[in-house]
Amino acid sequence: MTTVVLLRHAATPYNAQGRLQGSLDVALDHAGQAQAEAVASAVVARHGVPDVVLTSPLARASQTADAVARLADVEAMPDARLTQRSYGEWEGLTWDEVRARWPEEYERRMAGLDPRIVGWDGSAAVGARVAACLQEAAEGHELIVAVSHGSAIMLGTLALLGLDSYSRVLGQLSHGRWNVLRQRGAGEWTLERYAIGG
Repeated sequence: MTTVVLLRHAATPYNAQGRLQGSLDVALDHAGQAQAEAVASAVVARHGVPDVVLTSPLARASQTADAVARLADVEAMPDARLTQRSYGEWEGLTWDEVRARWPEEYERRMAGLDPRIVGWDGSAAVGARVAACLQEAAEGHELIVAVSHGSAIMLGTLALLGLDSYSRVLGQLSHGRWNVLRQRGAGEWTLERYAIGG
């Protein structure tokens, strides 16, 4: 049996400003780094020392993963499949700016659908790549911590559970919180805990 702790990175200055980051590489500030350290301690205290720590290569995730890896005395391994979806033309903008410039596509997004804008990463493709990464990592490990991003975590979880990529059943995962999934057999995944931490 393999346990996967899917951890959302600590908050960045862009998060505080309500800006969409997507594939933009925004690093943690001092407050974010402090949150990462606290979350790492909480994850290890609750679940134990992981066999492996995986991370999105984006700085906000890798800095969070490094805090976990230091406690586990391992090196965090980047995997591009865990990166955040691209928000295309919307990256760097606030939701108010998006709504003003793309009102119809904003409404599509608020309804849980993929907007029809340049550069947007589709939900099904994002879920498939995250799920493939975790399925592969589960082979030969008992406890994995994977640090990723809100949309990527939600979509990867939906894919592993065999749910539709547009399902909104999981809602949103706050920064520094995590889900726990378990693989009991080949391709047999369960969601054991949701939105731990805080």
